[in-house]
Amino acid sequence: MPARSPELGPALRDAGFRGELLPNEPLARCTTWRIGGPAELLAVPANAEDLVRAVEWASARSVPWRVLGNGSNLLVADAGVRGLVLRLRKVLDRVRFEDTRLLVGAGALLPSLSHQAAAQRLAGLEFAGGIPGTLGGAIRMNAGWHESELGRLVEQVDCFDPDRGVVKLSGDACRFRYRGSRFRDERLVVLAAELALSPDSPDRIEERMRAFAASRKRNQPTDQPSCGSVFLKPEGDFAGRLIDEAGLKGFRVGDVEVSSLHANFFVNTGCATASQVLTLVARVEEEVERRFGVRLVREFELWE
Repeated sequence: MPARSPELGPALRDAGFRGELLPNEPLARCTTWRIGGPAELLAVPANAEDLVRAVEWASARSVPWRVLGNGSNLLVADAGVRGLVLRLRKVLDRVRFEDTRLLVGAGALLPSLSHQAAAQRLAGLEFAGGIPGTLGGAIRMNAGWHESELGRLVEQVDCFDPDRGVVKLSGDACRFRYRGSRFRDERLVVLAAELALSPDSPDRIEERMRAFAASRKRNQPTDQPSCGSVFLKPEGDFAGRLIDEAGLKGFRVGDVEVSSLHANFFVNTGCATASQVLTLVARVEEEVERRFGVRLVREFELWE
């Protein structure tokens, strides 16, 4: 990635940004795949106002900007990315319960929210206990597990629109769909959300959480770096089944491999690169289409 002016960080600081600034920071350590080159400037905002200030500053100067949660469902190019990356993991992570409502910031981690809700005897987030993402990223992706999806719990989202400022959207206005939402279609930054949960007995909540955790441990390579599911579910089928039937479990390019446990997980076995991932993804797509006539659709996002 060609170097930009070294004044990017100081200029943002001069604009009043209070958080941490890390120039040329490697993003591999910030993603669950453990792959990717550096961000020209990685910024960790001090609070929501700091985040808004940074996005306004970048937008006014045509500096590219992106928001990073926990880095799941993400592949960062080996050369890294230009401009500003705003990391929200464990930032904007305030959690508050009001009766059966959960008011939570975008940077809160889903596993923590799942356990906190259970401690309040509130059901709805049991499925999220093993999803390694932040609330903001999960809303953007409408994260889910089997028939459970986060979007079904969302009552309201506070977000920042560079053109309109801070706005509130109802759950319906978020246009949730299978692994997507309005936030994937537009340049909107999730700041916080209100979720509607349901009271239930601790025993039933705990039983469901144990079942979800056991299923993940049994069926997913949770002990190896991955992005989660590589492909969306095809109509009436499963990407993992098609990849398995194509004989591609264990197939690898360099240090990235189709998991022998779940074929829709591509694991980093050592020092995998983004170019190796993309080569493997393309080969799997080609073979599945050749064998079954199904064109797989990528679930992960590529930053380049």
